[in-house]
Amino acid sequence: MQKEIELIDRGEGYFDLLKASLHGRQAWITYYLWVLGLATLALFIYCLTSYLASESVDSSLDWVLGLIACMFVFTLIKLIAFEQMLKFEMLRELKRIELRLMLKNRITGDS
Repeated sequence: MQKEIELIDRGEGYFDLLKASLHGRQAWITYYLWVLGLATLALFIYCLTSYLASESVDSSLDWVLGLIACMFVFTLIKLIAFEQMLKFEMLRELKRIELRLMLKNRITGDS
């Protein structure tokens, strides 16, 4: 009995939440965010190397705009990923409450 309650109350860490986000009906969102993040990182590195290699002010400004756009996309990716993890945390909490109620009903014999 006590072991079951401790198992329910233990909670999940960030790696467990990440693992949970890679399974289920909306796992495609997580995979899409990972691919988009890697593509944005590659574009960011390309824009950074081109910015450092540019000699004119006009081309430098163009590459800086690319860097700013990449940082904006990174921010959006992180916000969406954080919201996904919050959603999984909320679902985990609902399951925990449901299991506690079931345990309580089983102990007291209520239906």
